[in-house]
Amino acid sequence: MKQELTSLDLHYLAKEFQALIGAKVDKFYEQSEDKKEFLFVFHKTGAGKLMLRIRLPSLAYLTGYKQAFPDTPPGFCMFLRKHLASARIKEVRQKGFDRVLEIVFDTKEGVRILICELFSKGNMVLVDEEHKIKGLLESQNWESRTVRGGAKYEYPPAQADTPNIGEEQIKEIISKSKMDLIVKTLAVDFGLGGLYAEELCKRAVIGNDKKTLDAEEIKKIHAGLKGLFNEQIKANKTNAEIVPFYLVADAAERIDYPSFSNALDENLSAKAMNAADDKVVKEKETKQDKTRLVIEKQEQRLKELEQSIIENQRKGELIYEHYQEVKELLDNINSDRKKMSWEELKKKYADNKLIKEIHEKEGKIFVEL
Repeated sequence: MKQELTSLDLHYLAKEFQALIGAKVDKFYEQSEDKKEFLFVFHKTGAGKLMLRIRLPSLAYLTGYKQAFPDTPPGFCMFLRKHLASARIKEVRQKGFDRVLEIVFDTKEGVRILICELFSKGNMVLVDEEHKIKGLLESQNWESRTVRGGAKYEYPPAQADTPNIGEEQIKEIISKSKMDLIVKTLAVDFGLGGLYAEELCKRAVIGNDKKTLDAEEIKKIHAGLKGLFNEQIKANKTNAEIVPFYLVADAAERIDYPSFSNALDENLSAKAMNAADDKVVKEKETKQDKTRLVIEKQEQRLKELEQSIIENQRKGELIYEHYQEVKELLDNINSDRKKMSWEELKKKYADNKLIKEIHEKEGKIFVEL
């Protein structure tokens, strides 16, 4: 099952995301712990509610499902709600041929661009028109760039502009590639990924074991590339692969879907929703367990206090009942203590039924009533 989008996948999804243009922000949701699952809810006149699911670091698609989210949204989600409240989408685009999705908003404070990095660790950054970072999911340091609040956003190093590449550029990239096979060069240096690199080789009738290309084969690769980027969207699932168009190798069993987003949604959202729902239920159960424990401790403490009140009340009653005896005993002991040592005092009162113990070091006499 697809776990991440290729640049070509995003190329076709960006076409479907054009349906979001003109939509108004309704609400943002974010899972609290892993900070990887986002749901953006929009409303568009004539279309109603539209929802975009982004699962960092590698997935984004329109969805018809809304899973459970925490009652209290995390900090970055609160930031987006504050800065993009009632904003309207002006543009949705893929940055070049990179796995970077950009959503351009028209807000009360001007244009804001939400940059979604769908690669490596994944990240989400909100910038202004000059690409100054207004807020971000997390700061990141790379060898080629640093992403942090207040700084100007720097894009990752761009890869080949594969959709617009010419024959000479294809030849040059292949000649400089460190890959030992053409199919690997197409996958890595052209950014197609393994599945679409193999698809291109099939369309160009070039074996996966091919190491070099002649001029005619480069022409075929060029024509094949143009075809890959200009297919009509006919989303389908074959052999657990979810793709936006029919592949050359027609599978015996193929499931068709009305859109690429729908194909991803039907195969990925149910699993994500179940996991998220289980997580929220577990969080609620944990909170309930903690609350239950606090209540139990408070009830136990209340019982102890009630018992203490009963015991102290009874002690007071006993003292009152035996007041004269206790007063007479204490008066005698205080009188004897002026003339006797503690040892002599102990001997004199050894047989007294009221006295339980005498602690001379502490100067205390324990009476049992």
